[in-house]
Amino acid sequence: MVLVVSGLDPSAGAGILQDVKTLSALGVKTHGVISALTVQNEERVFSVSFRDWEEMRKEVEVLSPPKTIKIGLVLPKVVKRLKEMFPDSIIVWNVVLESSSGFKFQDPEEVKKFTKYADYVVLNSKEARRIGEQENFIITGGHEEGDRIRVKYRDLVFETPRVPGEFHGTGCAFSSAVAGFLALNYPVEEAIRSAMDLLRKILERSSRVVETEKLLRDWHKYDVLNTLDEILPEFLEIGPFTVPEVGQNISYALPWAQSEFEVGKFPGRIRLKEGKAVAVSCASFKDKSHTARMTVALMRFYPHLRCTTNVKYKKEYVERAKRKGLKVYRYDRSEEPEEVQKKEGQSMVWMVEQAILKLKSPPDIIYDEGWWGKEAMIRVFGRNPKEVLGKIKLMLEE
Repeated sequence: MVLVVSGLDPSAGAGILQDVKTLSALGVKTHGVISALTVQNEERVFSVSFRDWEEMRKEVEVLSPPKTIKIGLVLPKVVKRLKEMFPDSIIVWNVVLESSSGFKFQDPEEVKKFTKYADYVVLNSKEARRIGEQENFIITGGHEEGDRIRVKYRDLVFETPRVPGEFHGTGCAFSSAVAGFLALNYPVEEAIRSAMDLLRKILERSSRVVETEKLLRDWHKYDVLNTLDEILPEFLEIGPFTVPEVGQNISYALPWAQSEFEVGKFPGRIRLKEGKAVAVSCASFKDKSHTARMTVALMRFYPHLRCTTNVKYKKEYVERAKRKGLKVYRYDRSEEPEEVQKKEGQSMVWMVEQAILKLKSPPDIIYDEGWWGKEAMIRVFGRNPKEVLGKIKLMLEE
């Protein structure tokens, strides 16, 4: 567990909010106590007020003893108090003398009196020169010139490619990552290397401020594909009753999807072979898909409806869906404008838009009875593959 004692940056680019985001990205349990209140945005700091130790102590002492303590913007004497309270904890102190906009937070001489109480002091090269380099300093080189970032610890120098741009909150994110890896029992050298690698990945996804939260989008990608792969056997089991001649796909979109390549699906589709349903490949974001385009079109109106599949058309399926209360829309392909017919994939988008216009609510099912060169088809919509599967089963049940 990591205890974060740090200032509050309302913009969340730095401070305790950034610390918690970074530690959460590592899956590390975190407790937090605010040590300072700032008035600032992503561009400028206007003021700071530090909290008194006695007030903070009451909050700290009721918490479990931490393995690691990450300290940010505090009155320097607080570092000593925390070391006295938790002598066995590893303390990582991210010293902040002044903001990038020039606001002065700390007196270098006052900070220098208390650096010995931290196991590791993380600060940039400019700050290190003002305080005077010490053995427990982890010195970051983001302020230096060059296409590589260098971090120095004792006689060791670590390097990583520089991500172009100026970012608010790099010191907080890096020092929190170091603290997190130390809490995971990494040796300090490996904690530094891993923190640099993590920060680089965060910055590659960020714009102006350190947007650690965007790492969670990678988890969403895993979750979408894993959900599709896990439910696939159930779709294959009923496949002989549902897979159309052109094949079936199940498309499940990321929450922010705006194109079909942000929608998970089965490249090659689900096909029938000797009466059994088989998948050509596992779930992927690659390849194009009509159901993926329909999902993106529907999400423009109802972003929570992220899943679409196609089912072979049978009149009895449609009648059962209506009897069981599903919202069904019949689409007439003969009414498609010529420009819609000519443009690849546009029919699916038009179909969704017409259904929403007529129903005035989200459709469960859109079906059509076919047209020249077009197989009759049922499309089923839902929040996720499990919900879509449930609607299909309603159509199959007598």
